Amino acid sequence: MLLWTLAGSRAFAQVIQDQNDRYRSPQHFAFELRFGPYTPAIDSEFGGKRTPYRDFFGSGSHLMTQIEFDYQIIRHVGSLGVGLGMGYLSATGNNRAEGSGELTADTSNLKLFPFSLSAVYRFDLPLERWKFPLVPYGKAGLDYAIWSIHNGNGDVPSDPSGGTGQGGTWGWHLAVGLSLVLDVFDSVAAHQFDVEMGVNHTHLFVELGHWDISGLGASDKLHVGDTTWLGGMMFEF
Repeated sequence: MLLWTLAGSRAFAQVIQDQNDRYRSPQHFAFELRFGPYTPAIDSEFGGKRTPYRDFFGSGSHLMTQIEFDYQIIRHVGSLGVGLGMGYLSATGNNRAEGSGELTADTSNLKLFPFSLSAVYRFDLPLERWKFPLVPYGKAGLDYAIWSIHNGNGDVPSDPSGGTGQGGTWGWHLAVGLSLVLDVFDSVAAHQFDVEMGVNHTHLFVELGHWDISGLGASDKLHVGDTTWLGGMMFEF
């Protein structure tokens, strides 16, 4: 009788374990956190005749930080969704003295807040069917970047003609990327992450993109786009 009881308990425990192993929470969303070098294309407006951005902020890139939240509308033919993103960049440079052009201790700061609306497609069929850990993807969409320039006192400068050191610029973007699904390196931890937190997959990715944020044809808008790469982590849930 004891043997039968033990055997039954083990069989029941195995059924529960099998159910847990097969458990997977619903997947509808993705969240990205990414970073990369970024140089606003302000100097492109002048056709090489002037380089105000490089002269003031230097020739190096500055750190762009972005987040994106995606809603995955269609699945099982790859993942097709729509994403909302926002970013932040800050660049600081030393002012130059009038006449001599010598650098001074006074600084000015450029702040850039780009917002994006993207269509996102991820070819994750090999991941879903065969646990293949590489997922290529592409994005396309519209952008709107809010920018402002602040002097050493924290004020936004203006001139008598009505110009001001702040505004916004419309644009568009295209990007391609490749992500590595980290679940394959520790499937037990990935399963527990799903059971406890609802995270289906964790990705490490790199993305190459072109952001043409120059006004969508308008001639009086500050150009703040770039062609660059970004890398980061994504969580699908």
